[in-house]
Amino acid sequence: MTASDDPPRQSLLDALAALAGIAAGDVGTEDLLVGLVDLAARHLAVDGAGVVICEGEDVRFVHASDQVFDGPELVQQLHREGPCRDAIAFAVEVVVDDLRDPVQTAWPTYVDRTLAVGFLSVVAVPLVSDGRVWGALDLYRRQAGTWQPEELQWVRLLAHLAASYLEIAADRDAARSAQRELAHASTHDALTGLPNRALLFDRLEHALHTAQRHRRVVAVMFVDLDRFKGVNDTFGHAAGDLVLTTVAARMGATLRQGDTLARLAGDEFVLVCEDLPQSGAAELQQSVEAVVARLRQALGRSIPVGEVDLVVSASIGVALSDQRTDADGLLADADGAMYVAKQHTPGRLGEFARETGPNGQPLRPPLRLLEHQLAEAEGLRQLRIHYQPIVDATGALHAVEALVRWQHPVHGLLPAAEFIDLATHSGSIVGIGRWVIAQTCAQMALWRDRLGPAAPATVYVNVCARELVDPLLGPTIVSALTRNGLDPGHLGLELLESSFIDPQVLVGLQEQQRLGHPLSVDDFGTGYSSLSRLVELPVRLAKIDKSFVAGITTDPRRRALVAAVVTVAASLDLRVIAEGVETEAQALEVAAAGCDYLQGYWCGKPQPAEALTARWLSSTAHR
Repeated sequence: MTASDDPPRQSLLDALAALAGIAAGDVGTEDLLVGLVDLAARHLAVDGAGVVICEGEDVRFVHASDQVFDGPELVQQLHREGPCRDAIAFAVEVVVDDLRDPVQTAWPTYVDRTLAVGFLSVVAVPLVSDGRVWGALDLYRRQAGTWQPEELQWVRLLAHLAASYLEIAADRDAARSAQRELAHASTHDALTGLPNRALLFDRLEHALHTAQRHRRVVAVMFVDLDRFKGVNDTFGHAAGDLVLTTVAARMGATLRQGDTLARLAGDEFVLVCEDLPQSGAAELQQSVEAVVARLRQALGRSIPVGEVDLVVSASIGVALSDQRTDADGLLADADGAMYVAKQHTPGRLGEFARETGPNGQPLRPPLRLLEHQLAEAEGLRQLRIHYQPIVDATGALHAVEALVRWQHPVHGLLPAAEFIDLATHSGSIVGIGRWVIAQTCAQMALWRDRLGPAAPATVYVNVCARELVDPLLGPTIVSALTRNGLDPGHLGLELLESSFIDPQVLVGLQEQQRLGHPLSVDDFGTGYSSLSRLVELPVRLAKIDKSFVAGITTDPRRRALVAAVVTVAASLDLRVIAEGVETEAQALEVAAAGCDYLQGYWCGKPQPAEALTARWLSSTAHR
């Protein structure tokens, strides 16, 4: 059926009957809205449809009949503009015969996005029942000026019935929610929402039985917060509850599918990791260390409590099921290992439950030994810097990022992820950061001397909140720039979005921006996640996290997500770098989505400066 056809009465009656059938089933509000969109697209004379639902004063995009409508619908959610916004605000239908009409200036971003995908006309109908606006249905056409009074009456009828059915579905949702809450309360901690002791033992026993059948290993990690009593005594129990819920949420975000994090009592948590390999000590060690590293990162971020940012550490004990098969004994082993760790390294993440793996091979050195070795790494000339290119959408070199490495005498070349958290906790990150600035500025001067205009315009160094509040950061940068004849624009600073939790970061960033240093935020959209906070920061570059880029060539939702992040960044006047670009296909997709710059193995892997210099000189010679 085309947009120019009069809507056949039988087809519309079929749509009403089908909607009634959906509502009669045991469906919730979102399923009903999905059915409404699909029926409207199939039975009405439209080229597509979408629906949003009200959530307080905001709207949330629920479903579209085709992914091409995701962009216009998401713009209404993100930018708070568009026909559905007005339809909901005034509880009236909004009919736009031609989006190209110059009078359509109230929704500039929405209009641009809708026209870009080939649609010229839209109707937004509010879903109203008993005075409540549940959401809005958007109907799109590629042809302008074709909405007829009779078909609009049918649209109103369909929307009215849908709103009535939404009331029924909402009541069902509420009943199901109450039932779930009762079941949840009997097996979960009331404060954190984590599994309680009863559910923990049930899952641990099940995990042990499964591991025995499939020759796998279960790891139990007993996590005890250090000096937590002092938080309650100094700041009060409300602050203590805030710390517990924050820690629980952050640790929970690190879990693999199938893992269980439980609150045992007070400030004690237990993590059960199932399905660990038993093929060898090295693989098992690597798996356990990866989990501990994620916990370390989660616990390493400060927690705002009033006007104070608290840094909460923990002691961790680890026990493995290759030596025990009962839940009580395994948990007791992990508990004992935690106390050993707390005794030897209070205020730190603890050691493993034993000093050797299942085949007698040594596990990685305790954290206190690694901390001592890291403090001496610079003096022993064990630190290295690898550089990774950042290119524009045409593939031309724009900048490089400096990435620190540690050439450990036993464990080989370690990436930053293996030791930066430890450096941050111990305070050695400040000295390492100063060394990196000095080395990168010297290297930048060499590139400018050897490559001339072909040299990268900027080298970005990673800085954390602790470095930005270091009073010697400014003098260190000025000295390095002056010594190497560089301008502030040659040295960019990059920080994680999660660093924004420290209010002193804003002061440090504003000072560096005033001096002329390009500023970039890493992992944009995955960290602090407060757009209002981002507006306050003087950053001009944002990196889209590689988790968004992965799968962009095959997953339409990834493409829509990247496009949405680009839209948000553009609205904040930020240039966008797509991180983790591994293939040419990904490069084409992120460039098409509007990313200004690209970084990843397709553009060039991190490598020593000498290797990059040789590559660039060779490229210049062949031009």
